[in-house]
Amino acid sequence: MSKDRQQWDPKTSLHRFWILAVSLIITSGTAISPALPAMQRAFSNYPSTLVNMVATIQQIPAFIILLFSSQIAAKFGIKKVVGLGMLLMELAGIAPAILSNLWLVLLARIVFGIGIGMTNSLAITLINLYYEGDDQAQMLGERSAFEPIGICIINLLAGLLLNISWQTSFLAYAFILVVLAGFWKVVPEYHFSKKAKKANEAKPKLSWPIIWSSVFCGTLTIGMAIVNVLTPSVVVLNHMGDGTTAAFIITAYTLASMAMGFLFGTAFKALRRYVLLAGLGCMVIGTLLMNYATNLWVLTLAVAIIGFAYPLAGTYVFDTIDNRIPKSADGLANSILLVGCNVGTAFAPAIVSFLGAFSPLKGTNPGIGLYGLLILVMAVVILLAMLRPGKHENDGQSTKSGHSHQAA
Repeated sequence: MSKDRQQWDPKTSLHRFWILAVSLIITSGTAISPALPAMQRAFSNYPSTLVNMVATIQQIPAFIILLFSSQIAAKFGIKKVVGLGMLLMELAGIAPAILSNLWLVLLARIVFGIGIGMTNSLAITLINLYYEGDDQAQMLGERSAFEPIGICIINLLAGLLLNISWQTSFLAYAFILVVLAGFWKVVPEYHFSKKAKKANEAKPKLSWPIIWSSVFCGTLTIGMAIVNVLTPSVVVLNHMGDGTTAAFIITAYTLASMAMGFLFGTAFKALRRYVLLAGLGCMVIGTLLMNYATNLWVLTLAVAIIGFAYPLAGTYVFDTIDNRIPKSADGLANSILLVGCNVGTAFAPAIVSFLGAFSPLKGTNPGIGLYGLLILVMAVVILLAMLRPGKHENDGQSTKSGHSHQAA
């Protein structure tokens, strides 16, 4: 028995932390958004939509790699795949600091996305393998809290480095090296049992619960991307400040999201399936407020309320999806749900721009307001479905359990 295996206990605080720490960096792609106004000035001969893609293009390769990450991990080992993914994110993340060509910057962001795809779903898989029941629900909630903590750290570093130049702001991704070093040192390689390996090698089929859950998550993450990608533009266009100001406003969003992530276990026990509606309600209120925000205080309040949405509604979907699918489809479900999340994030600026052309609302960004109204319609439809006689789906009880595992 190896020394790592003898000392490994996923129940201890240290080991729980480094499993969760992977989630500090998997959504950090949009954390560079404070630099976008400065980049738009530097690349003024390119369309602003193309420059904004620097904060979102990484999601496209991410969702492609996500589809194969479980199989790759089963073959080479979860630790190795997660470690390689973080290494790619580190190197490609800081690369724009020495690049002055927009196309090369976008290429680096695509490589960054490959690293995200190798890491993203496996961060959830590690929790699914080591924890179950209410402990798993708590860990998934804390995982969703770690995501905004990571965004907050990188976002603030990028905002501060932006005072030097837009290129140096990308050095904020050096933080990923800290996470990689800690994860690699503390978390041992995971070995599936023969039964689990056989299940991983099987080819589970897509089902409607997986597809609809993926669409739901993708729709919800558009709201998250609205905050991370469009807040700098809202701040600058309304003369509220600059990119550094936007970084501090986005911090309010990340702190709110972090707090609700830690509280998810408590909220889930109290509200059960209705925690989903609570999350959607926060998204509706927050986006409508953001649309009409005319000063820093209203904008900060709006993004903080939006920050409550995904830790409530998104975490609920990830925690309960296996109530509606065969156990063998667990890995596929996580990957497809994350594909939905990445698609929503990648195309959020274009979607909001498209909605703005049809929005009946006035305000700072009518597209954001119309998105909020569409989420309201979704919430009403879901509420009616919940109130329909006989629709009780175990009241949202988490049932994930029984994974056979051992650490090397």
